[in-house]
Amino acid sequence: MPWRAIISTVYFPFFGNRRSGQSLIEVLVAVALGALMLVSATVIIAPVLKIGTQTNRVQIGTALARELLDNVRAWSEGDWHYMSNLATSSQNRYYLSTSSSPFVSVTGTESIVLSTTTYTRCFYVEDVFRDAGGSITASGGSLDPSTKKVTVAYSWAGVATSTVSMYLTRNRNNVFDQTDWSGGPDQSGPVTSTNSMFATSSNILYTTTTGSLYINIPGY
Repeated sequence: MPWRAIISTVYFPFFGNRRSGQSLIEVLVAVALGALMLVSATVIIAPVLKIGTQTNRVQIGTALARELLDNVRAWSEGDWHYMSNLATSSQNRYYLSTSSSPFVSVTGTESIVLSTTTYTRCFYVEDVFRDAGGSITASGGSLDPSTKKVTVAYSWAGVATSTVSMYLTRNRNNVFDQTDWSGGPDQSGPVTSTNSMFATSSNILYTTTTGSLYINIPGY
């Protein structure tokens, strides 16, 4: 057999096996690098997606709280007694049923499901006190029955409850709703709440029927 033929027979198969081994190593290295890049991308992207989701929830929760606060303001402007008749303090939670007009206050907390997240919201009312100069005080002072502090509390699963507040003042229907006059005259004023009395009277029958005033015309 010629010398060149011997070389071809002996060495070329060995060279081919080496190239196959190198190709396999290259594939394994490429797969390892790809897996590493995929893991790295996951580590980077996952927090970004989580932050984006939380940001979206914050925006939605804040919008729902503002909506309730605006509804409470419109509700109180329709009739201040809706507001003044509610029990005060943060322990008394309410939300508004907007399916009818005027709105109706409901005791408890409202749940709203948007996408896959359940949001809760409610509001509570607090009395407001003013100092001698008329400024709102944190403690002490005189009760201002024509001003209330309304706070909306809202949250969703996994986060602490947030709040947003507003002071509401009676300015469109500055009247008292009094139906009982049986206490008679001599009520000195001005007054800050209703009772069963009035200031003066002449030819008025106020004790015949509770809640009614009759004009007493002499001779009839």
